[in-house]
Amino acid sequence: MSKYEEDYIRYIYSRIEQGEHLVKITDIANVFGYTKQSVIEMIKKMESRGYVKYIPYKGVDITEEGRKIGSRMVRVHRLWEIFLVNELGMKWDEIDDEAHLLEHATSPLLESKLYTYLGKPEYCPHGNPIPDEDGEATYITYMTLDQVTANTTFIVKMVKDEPSLLKYLKQNGVNIGTTLYIQSILAYDGMIHGIIDGQDFYMSKESAKLVSGIIVKREKG
Repeated sequence: MSKYEEDYIRYIYSRIEQGEHLVKITDIANVFGYTKQSVIEMIKKMESRGYVKYIPYKGVDITEEGRKIGSRMVRVHRLWEIFLVNELGMKWDEIDDEAHLLEHATSPLLESKLYTYLGKPEYCPHGNPIPDEDGEATYITYMTLDQVTANTTFIVKMVKDEPSLLKYLKQNGVNIGTTLYIQSILAYDGMIHGIIDGQDFYMSKESAKLVSGIIVKREKG
């Protein structure tokens, strides 16, 4: 299997595991920077090998065989992300590309050794679950930050893996497990004004959609 096929499968698997029924060809083309026609050709090739199922004008589903491959790619990728952060001291906005390179060169033996060495972790640095050795992962549906009202205490549990967002969050002291008090939300555009350890924190409504977590306290406003 080529590196490109593995990338396609990992992306399709990730989208479906998070609740999508079918993955649109347009979305795949946008993510990888290919034309829709070239994506369709690759998908048809992968379908002939039993990895995916293509439904014209609707999207792409993943087969059981594709799911096995996809879960392993996601698992290895997230294990390397933990290694890069914990062992090499890299920042969480720097690790995605490096983990991507490493995942393609990781043998099953190295994968097993890495998993044990890291203490059999359940979540990556961005809060995403790591599939177990059987490919099973539990995805928890959290509330996104843009849905939170003022006078609410919110704990960050998961963040979308986008470098610019991760860098901004890190600069403002936001990490997985950070407690954020939502002081106010601007009526005009949904801008969030929060407080973290006594410091002001601001985030647009669109960016807030990429930060997920749980409410631990809601006060009267």
